[in-house]
Amino acid sequence: MSSKGLGQHYEWQIVDKVMETPDTYTFSFSPNSQSQRFTFNVGQSVTIRAFLRRPLASGKFEESFVERAYSIASSPTRDLIELTIKDEKPYGYINPSTGKADGFAAYFLEQTKIGDKIDVRLNRAKNHFLWKIAAGLEKNIAYWSGANGIESARCLIQYLQDSKNSDIGLTLYYSNPTLHVINQRDDRPLLNVIYYNWLIEMAKKIDTFKIIFTFTRDSEILTSDHPRIMFRKGRFFEGPNRTQEKTLSKYYGKINNIDSIFNPICGSSGFINGMVRLPNGRIERRKGIMQDLMDIEGVRPEKIDREQYFLEVVGVR
Repeated sequence: MSSKGLGQHYEWQIVDKVMETPDTYTFSFSPNSQSQRFTFNVGQSVTIRAFLRRPLASGKFEESFVERAYSIASSPTRDLIELTIKDEKPYGYINPSTGKADGFAAYFLEQTKIGDKIDVRLNRAKNHFLWKIAAGLEKNIAYWSGANGIESARCLIQYLQDSKNSDIGLTLYYSNPTLHVINQRDDRPLLNVIYYNWLIEMAKKIDTFKIIFTFTRDSEILTSDHPRIMFRKGRFFEGPNRTQEKTLSKYYGKINNIDSIFNPICGSSGFINGMVRLPNGRIERRKGIMQDLMDIEGVRPEKIDREQYFLEVVGVR
């Protein structure tokens, strides 16, 4: 990859905004000129900077520039660059220790509009979690995604579609709580899975791409008559009645050697390594995808990489 863009600031303009779920939108950006464009690889991220108005504990408001990092959700082969932004904290949330709102997405979603320009910086992550794929070192991919870790997978799928690279095989293991949420105003079910319909469409189009959806809280299992679209329920590596399951081996397909499969994982700390924060503030370590891959499937640590976002808050089981 060219070093152009690393550490430099660029100006992009919002040209489209599409709702993915009730709290998640995909923004399409256009660099204002060729000089505002940079090269990047699958798996890289950018930091965007926006001037936002956010509440204070006093009831007043603070206006300032706020930054957040986001994985690029579109392929480097595309002209427009896309970021998928999920509302990470409720609108109006005040951090009790600072007396200020420290959320970004809720205010960005409310206060920005098509035509606005924002400041962008390509992040300096030489060995980001998909760098081995970008470098051509790994070709058999099992991508493990939590509900908030799917953006880089979308970038990779678009790249496969555009490059028609049949050497790369991708199986996406995608975990979400439920397929739908209920709109509180009219009891209408709304889609709760980012890129759901698009992923199904891509699995039908790309011969080397397969997806396994799992829903941890839904009681029913969906069915599919397409060989590259599969559904299950419950947590990965957990079969009926909480029995142990070799999820990687069960769904990946024919493979001679487990060591030939590269396993990037993207999501919360709870999804990746079982690190969660209890409601009382105590940190607890449970088992996550990384440990299950090593303990149950026998995957070596060097065949796993990760992109971790936040410490998950959970209730006591």
